Amino acid sequence: MEEILSLATLSTVALAESIKFLYDQAGELLLRRRRTRADSDTDPATDVETPPVVAEPEQLPAPDMSQVERFEPELRALRNDLHEYVSGVDPVAPSDERLLQLVDALRRVLETVHGTPVVFAGEGRESVQVRGSIEADQVAGYVAAVRAERATGTIEGHARVREVATGGEAIGVDLGADRHRR
Repeated sequence: MEEILSLATLSTVALAESIKFLYDQAGELLLRRRRTRADSDTDPATDVETPPVVAEPEQLPAPDMSQVERFEPELRALRNDLHEYVSGVDPVAPSDERLLQLVDALRRVLETVHGTPVVFAGEGRESVQVRGSIEADQVAGYVAAVRAERATGTIEGHARVREVATGGEAIGVDLGADRHRR
């Protein structure tokens, strides 16, 4: 809810530009995903023409394409929901709660795909976010997706472990990092 409120502080023009930016970024990711999929479906011996490379946006780090694949349905649905706003058919208004929820949802997906927060100029949103995840078959010692001494901003950690051996620890977020230093 805090993120939606920070979007509401943007001017109508800034919000419209933010929506267009997110919409375009999602489109570029979907296009890149389609081209990647097409590349893997073609036989290199018969593929004469190489599809063009989609340039990475300068504002964001390289996307995690496995996350693009994971969130492809959400990217498509959110782009579809925002299309009328981007095209100018529906008016953009910072007071439109449904619109703000859609924008925030798309922003969260893009943050996950790029592994970095997306904060717009003039928005009162805290930009510090930390995400970590672990997937392991077995843990015999200590493992944490995120280990920090203090909490600032949004911290999110996910641990998926099949088996934790006796004496082992698998932790999503550990804010008491001192006790595990060796």
